[in-house]
Amino acid sequence: MRVLDLGCGPGSITVGLGPRAIGLDRHPVTVPGLPVVAGDGARLPFRDGSFDAVYANAVLQHVPDAAAVVSEVRRVAGPGAVVGLGDVDWDARLLHPADPLLERGQRIQEALRDGGDVRVGRRLRGLLAGAGFEGVEVAVTGSAVGTAEAVAATARFEGDWFEAPEVVEHVTALRLSDPAEMAAVAAAWRRWGADPAACSATCWFTALARAPRRPTGGLRAGGHWRWA
Repeated sequence: MRVLDLGCGPGSITVGLGPRAIGLDRHPVTVPGLPVVAGDGARLPFRDGSFDAVYANAVLQHVPDAAAVVSEVRRVAGPGAVVGLGDVDWDARLLHPADPLLERGQRIQEALRDGGDVRVGRRLRGLLAGAGFEGVEVAVTGSAVGTAEAVAATARFEGDWFEAPEVVEHVTALRLSDPAEMAAVAAAWRRWGADPAACSATCWFTALARAPRRPTGGLRAGGHWRWA
């Protein structure tokens, strides 16, 4: 099978997708033994029907037009090709005990997505169906942070992020926050990490579908078949 890993990043997943896998990323890095090309998900540099499978993990949350990307996936998917998508839905996150500063921190992180949708997980089924894929199935898996070690690690990671000088400088330049507020959010995370009641849970959405197997009977511009 010829497999496209859309938004492959460093290729850590792509290398396990088989010998005919190819990675695509807006900012590609060299992956030994793996072809990686530069490209935009909304304008894929491949011929119609080029792939037997397309995979995109944690990609759609970052793009301004998820429907345009899924439409391109449909174009490059050959007849009967399988597509798998995985992404987040931040409304499915639970954090206890609640804290207004932690909620404010999430809004700051969301604002940094620059047009992306951190609630795209719930949209996966509709996006695939709207692009013409068939047999769309969605599943949700949950994960919890519920041990002292996991809570401490989460609090440390989040607190360090809000205190990182480059992050503080960036959000300040964008007028999304200021150093005092970022420090307050970091301190709130550390208080949360020390609370014996602290726990959190997240949900991850995955969707699986297939491109139809039959052609429409027409040719697209450029001489490529268009598949229904």
